Amino acid sequence: MSKRTKKVGNTGWMGPRYGIRIRRRVLELDRERKKRSACPRCSTVTISRKASGVFECSRCHTTFASGAYMFTPAPPITRTERTAAAAASTAAKS
Repeated sequence: MSKRTKKVGNTGWMGPRYGIRIRRRVLELDRERKKRSACPRCSTVTISRKASGVFECSRCHTTFASGAYMFTPAPPITRTERTAAAAASTAAKS
């Protein structure tokens, strides 16, 4: 037998309802949601989604908060703002 949901994937249950654009968006989100991501702590591709906005690394068991469907790691903390403000205050004092 052939696969019945080759094009529509997990949105096959919707049938002809809701329109093609919405079904494609849901399919795209669903495929992204199931992907595993790289862990910022241990650098392995083991991050999986546990709940809406909650992701967990299956290797180091670290829990992260991120977007509702896709994991986006937080940007690294930079200290350029603090050093620029400190430099301006020391220049004003002298």
